[in-house]
Amino acid sequence: MNALILIGGKSSRMGTDKSLLNYHGKPQREYLFNLAKKYCSEVYFSCRTEQQFSENTIIDKYESGPMGGILSAFDYQPNTAWLVVACDMPLIDEKSFQTLINHRNKAKIATAFLNPETNAPDPLFTIYEPKAFQLMTKYVEAENKSPKIFLQNNDTEIILSANRSLLTNVNTKEEFERIQNQSTIE
Repeated sequence: MNALILIGGKSSRMGTDKSLLNYHGKPQREYLFNLAKKYCSEVYFSCRTEQQFSENTIIDKYESGPMGGILSAFDYQPNTAWLVVACDMPLIDEKSFQTLINHRNKAKIATAFLNPETNAPDPLFTIYEPKAFQLMTKYVEAENKSPKIFLQNNDTEIILSANRSLLTNVNTKEEFERIQNQSTIE
C-alpha cells in the first residue's frame, strides 16, 4: 500500500498554500509524509505541474479535483492500494492512521471513515483498493467528479470514529486560526 498526499488544490480561500501551513512544528505536507512513511511502502504527493517540488510527486493529469489526483496515482501504479490523505486535515494523527489501516477491508473497493458532518464516507482520508481504479475511471468518464458520491455508490467499508472532529478540513484563515488555538494539535 502506498500513500498519496493531496496537495494539488489552489488554496484560493486560504490565500496561501495549505500544504505549507504549520500545525505540528513543520509544514503540513512534511508532517503527513513522515506519518504515512511509517505505514506505507511509498509516499507521494499529488500536485499540479507547477507545484512539483520533489521526485515523490505524481502530477494530476486529470485536473478534476481530488478524484483526478487519485486516478493519476492509479495510472502510475494500478495494482497498488492507495491510502489517500488531504493536506488540509490537520487533526489526522498516528492513531487515526492506525485505525484506518486496522479496519482495512481488501474485499471492498475502499475503507473510509464516516464523516459525521455529511453522514457519508469521507473520501479524503481513505484507502482505495486496486479494484476501485476501473470503477473510478468509468465514473469520471461519465463526467462525475465527487469522490464522496463514488464511495457512497460503491462497496465501501465504513469506520466510525469517536473523535468527531478528526476529519476537519481547514480552508480559510479563520479556520486555520481556530485550529491553531485548539489544544488538540500537538
